[in-house]
Amino acid sequence: MARQRDTIAGRLRLVLDAPDANVTPLRSGADPRLVSLVRLLARQAARDFVNAEVEAARRRDLQD
Repeated sequence: MARQRDTIAGRLRLVLDAPDANVTPLRSGADPRLVSLVRLLARQAARDFVNAEVEAARRRDLQD
């Protein structure tokens, strides 16, 4: 019987809350569209990072 592995993907939980529009004041008069773009890119970078970590953990588990 194959043993069941407890992988990091099984324990990973990512919870995202909708950002409050008033959280970050626009001190420099930055374009709100630019702020939205930066937030979008940051979320994508975080998603890519988590996916890369899950894949790295999966590879480590396969080597064991």
